[in-house]
Amino acid sequence: MKNLTEAQRRVMKWIGKGWCTEPGAGSAVMVNGQRICNVDTMMALYRFGLASKDDSGCWSATESGKAITAQLGL
Repeated sequence: MKNLTEAQRRVMKWIGKGWCTEPGAGSAVMVNGQRICNVDTMMALYRFGLASKDDSGCWSATESGKAITAQLGL
């Protein structure tokens, strides 16, 4: 299992439960109108296989990401 940073855990709390992100200004990544991280955090989750990005620039959890979220109790 991967050790997630605090920022990655914060993101997984949202997207691991079905929320999708929205692109913000610059490299900001937004959920529900609030900045939760930057693109670098999402790219790390992507490399771990926990997040995927759609054509609109919105990120969501993969099935593995949802499973990790449940495992960690986030």
